[in-house]
Amino acid sequence: MSTNETSTGRRYRGVSGEDRKEERRLKLIQAGIDVFGEKGYHGSTVRSICQAAGVTERYFYESFANGEELFCATYLHLMDLLRNELLAASQSAEKDPEAMARALLTVFFRHMREHPLAARIAFIEVLGVSPRIDQLYRDNTEAFARLLIAVARGLYGEDRRPVGDYNEDWLATGLVGAVIIITHRWILEDFKTPEEVIVHNAYGIYRAVVRHWLDVATPA
Repeated sequence: MSTNETSTGRRYRGVSGEDRKEERRLKLIQAGIDVFGEKGYHGSTVRSICQAAGVTERYFYESFANGEELFCATYLHLMDLLRNELLAASQSAEKDPEAMARALLTVFFRHMREHPLAARIAFIEVLGVSPRIDQLYRDNTEAFARLLIAVARGLYGEDRRPVGDYNEDWLATGLVGAVIIITHRWILEDFKTPEEVIVHNAYGIYRAVVRHWLDVATPA
C-alpha cells in the first residue's frame, strides 16, 4: 500500500477519503440549515442545496438518498446541538430548582433567537413533511420531556413522585408542549416580543405546574 493511501481509501493532501466524505456531509447539513430555513422544505431542491454547499449532486447522493434524508440529518443535528447546550447549562446553573428552570429556559429561547433558521426548521418546517419525520419530531419531543424529568428528579429528589392520576411523564410532556407552542408563535412573529418576556411567561407555566407537582408528590 502506498504511503498516500489507507485502508479506508486514498488520501488527498493528508486527508483520507472517509474524512473528505464526512466534510462534504457536514457541508451539506450546514447548507440544509440555510436553504431549508430560508425556503422551507417544500421550496428547497437538491440542486439548490448543492449550490449552497459548493458540492456537486454526485457528492450529495454519496451521503443522502434524497432531500428528505438530508432534512432528517439536518433536524437531528440541530436537536443534538440544542440538547448539548441545555445539558451544559444544567451543569453550570445554580442548583436551585426555580433558578435552574429559568436558566434553562433562557438558554433555550436565546438559542432560538440567535439561530432563527434552525428554529424555523426545528419547530415549523419539521411539521407535516412525511410520516418518518413526524416520528422523529415526536421522538425528540419525548426525549426533551425525559430530559426535563431527569433534571427535576436531580433537583427535587428521586423519591418524589406525583400521586393519584398525576403522572410525571404527562406533566413533563405538557410542559414541553407549552414551550413548543410559545416558541412556534415567537418564530412566526419574527421574535418581536422581547426574550425576557417570553422566558418569564414560559417560566410562569413551569413554576405553576411543578409547584402543584410537588404538592401532590409523595415518596415512591
